[in-house]
Amino acid sequence: MVKPAYIYCDEGSSEISVHSLLLAVEQHLQRPACPINAEQIIQGKLFDGCLFVMPGGADLPYCKKLNGEGNRKIHHFVKQGGAYLGICAGAYYGCAELDFIGLGYSVKGSRELSLFNGVAKGSLPKFTNGKLYDEGVESKAMIEITLAEGEKTVFYYHGGCCFEPTPKAVYRPLAYYPDGSLAMIEGNFGRGYYLLSGVHFELQAVIYQQKIVNCYEDHETKAKEETICTYFDKNYGLQVWQHLQKRLNQV
Repeated sequence: MVKPAYIYCDEGSSEISVHSLLLAVEQHLQRPACPINAEQIIQGKLFDGCLFVMPGGADLPYCKKLNGEGNRKIHHFVKQGGAYLGICAGAYYGCAELDFIGLGYSVKGSRELSLFNGVAKGSLPKFTNGKLYDEGVESKAMIEITLAEGEKTVFYYHGGCCFEPTPKAVYRPLAYYPDGSLAMIEGNFGRGYYLLSGVHFELQAVIYQQKIVNCYEDHETKAKEETICTYFDKNYGLQVWQHLQKRLNQV
């Protein structure tokens, strides 16, 4: 029996990210994709699966629901051979510390999960014409990322982090932002594995169209969002999914 991938769907998780992941995981990893909430994690349901995905959204509600027993269960799952995929907020959450500045607010501090021994730092207004993260289209950007093998590809950025390792950190770089900072990393944790990404490689055009583009009546904003949506074709994010598939087959 093929073990499922569990996608966190609870307070703080982005509906667009979750729904995109439910499609992308089944399409690219050929595994069942199932939503999971904090209570189910605490009850031990993760151990039925092979992969736990923490989607984009907001980190503080993740802490609220999972600090303590929830994080202990995730730790144990990964240490025993499971895999953790963190995207944007899920990547911040997987680091030992985060340092985030949004428009008019900031979030800083240590994190229990600490799969990566380093700091997740964002948002990164240098890639969004000086705009700090907010919900608006002006703090979104399609930016060119350089994969570790040298290939360049464009990914959606909206408030994500770069990764700053401590001197003791053991990890592998997977991708770089245009300024050379780390956009995507991976590493081993016990017998398991993690992949953290500051950019969204999971987004699906049908979901983005439905949940974002179609919700705007303002023509200028709608046109900008439609332009973003055109990037999410069948090959969008494919290199990352193929890499993750290989890694899942090894752990």
